[in-house]
Amino acid sequence: MWRGQDLSLEDRIGQLFWIGFAGTALGPALRRLVDRVRPGGLILFSRNIERASQVRALTDALYRSLRVPPFIALDQEGGRVNRLRPILGPTPECQALAIRPDATAAVSRHAAATAATLKALGFNVNFAPVLDLSGPDPANGIGDRAFGRDPLRVASLARVYLETLLGAGVIPVGKHFPGLGSARADTHQILPVINRPRSTLWKRDLLPYRRLKRLLPMVMVGHACYPALQGKRREPATLSRAVVEETLRRCLGYRGLVLTDDLEMGAVDQGLDGETVALAALAAGSDGLMFCRSEARILEAREGVLRAVAGGSVGLARINRSLRRIFRLKERYLAARRRGRYSPGAVARSRSAIEALGIASAGAPDPTARS
Repeated sequence: MWRGQDLSLEDRIGQLFWIGFAGTALGPALRRLVDRVRPGGLILFSRNIERASQVRALTDALYRSLRVPPFIALDQEGGRVNRLRPILGPTPECQALAIRPDATAAVSRHAAATAATLKALGFNVNFAPVLDLSGPDPANGIGDRAFGRDPLRVASLARVYLETLLGAGVIPVGKHFPGLGSARADTHQILPVINRPRSTLWKRDLLPYRRLKRLLPMVMVGHACYPALQGKRREPATLSRAVVEETLRRCLGYRGLVLTDDLEMGAVDQGLDGETVALAALAAGSDGLMFCRSEARILEAREGVLRAVAGGSVGLARINRSLRRIFRLKERYLAARRRGRYSPGAVARSRSAIEALGIASAGAPDPTARS
């Protein structure tokens, strides 16, 4: 059994990184990247997905390639954000499920089918549920990805989703803290400034997190700016200690793993180098640093954090706090649970269960896509 104290500094730093990549197989270039970064997590996008057997072969190869079992993740929310469309076909968006008379049962069935497919394909993390409060308006980048505008309703349906995935052994991720519902721009493009008072954020946007914090193994922090929480500093929440350490950790008392949204998104100043962005996210309090596309920025960030820790400007005690959270989750969900065999039948049954819901998305543009 691996333990943090048994790992080299390079291995420990690698655990902080969640990386995306090109290609549909573990070829020489990807193997070199994985061997160098030794990432704690890997993220698949539509560009990596062709068919079920190919995905399982890829996730198996990635899993075997690392000494410490990696988190292997994707965004499989349903609706527009449907990485598994080639495998599952169209899937329902959260808002369509939420307005059904049998919404609780529908969310449970959708979550169970999603979890069974993810397990069959070798994934152990799903970047869902969305906990933002939003109607169908897509201007905020959320729209019908949310369960609605009512925070109690969102918390209730998200609880069903969380409990279903956790029961199946898939790690869910609540996103996008502290909430993107009232943004008037998409963080994939620019940095929105959300001017809600602190009291409104607490009573509405943060309510799902307050109610579900003990169920959530991971929380993903979004990239909007919140002056009521951050003061005059115009920076994304992912790089703000006031948001991550003070609001999420201290005020809400959240004890799970905190992951950044993709640090290559437009809301993060891409004039900053990967090292600067990664160190800022670490200083803010995040445990996982996500870079989804550029190999150059991934390596720049990893080498920069490694230098900072080796040189003493970032204390090893700070890194170890994050590693304890990472290893606690990996021991519970990865080391203690064997990877099941690939089952085409399980995938087929999941597709049928989703089709039986009868409210599949028509295939609107995916705001999270990385071509």
